[in-house]
Amino acid sequence: MNAEALRERLLTLRFELARRFGINGLVGVAVLCSAVVMANSAMRMQASTLALANDVRPTQARKQPQAGGEARSDADSAMLASLPDLFPRFAHSADDIAAILAHASDNNLTVGSAEYLVVAESGGRYVRYQMLLPVKDQYGAIRRFLASVLNNLPNAALREIHVERPAVDGSVLDARVRFELVYTTGRP
Repeated sequence: MNAEALRERLLTLRFELARRFGINGLVGVAVLCSAVVMANSAMRMQASTLALANDVRPTQARKQPQAGGEARSDADSAMLASLPDLFPRFAHSADDIAAILAHASDNNLTVGSAEYLVVAESGGRYVRYQMLLPVKDQYGAIRRFLASVLNNLPNAALREIHVERPAVDGSVLDARVRFELVYTTGRP
């Protein structure tokens, strides 16, 4: 059966149905069929969602008390309570900034004027000190600088880096590096 014969049969079927039911009847049948399909899909989706929710969320009746789990939660709580002690106090920030600038000079980077921002949440246990540092040099020197800062300052994080090449044929890059230093406030 070729495409032309199939087209002819579908056209004949359409005209025959239109003659028997009328255009309004055909539209009504189409709407009813689509409503049945949608209702079926909705019921299937609801059933699969309920089955997935039951698999993911264990009920209290299925939980077995585990002695190892309680010990692990106590160890996790103790580790979480000691986390603020691992970060230096904010008074140490000047030493960290001096260390970052020393790493820049060790890598022979041209450093522009930096911007500083202190972010502290009220009642929070941590203070974040952001430093936006413009540097200018080759890619390898900038990469060594970033690695040395991140390897030697455990409370430092590389928040952002933006690199531009001012000249198409040049090897010197302009980079803006944003470090974030995290300190504890000392509050419980």
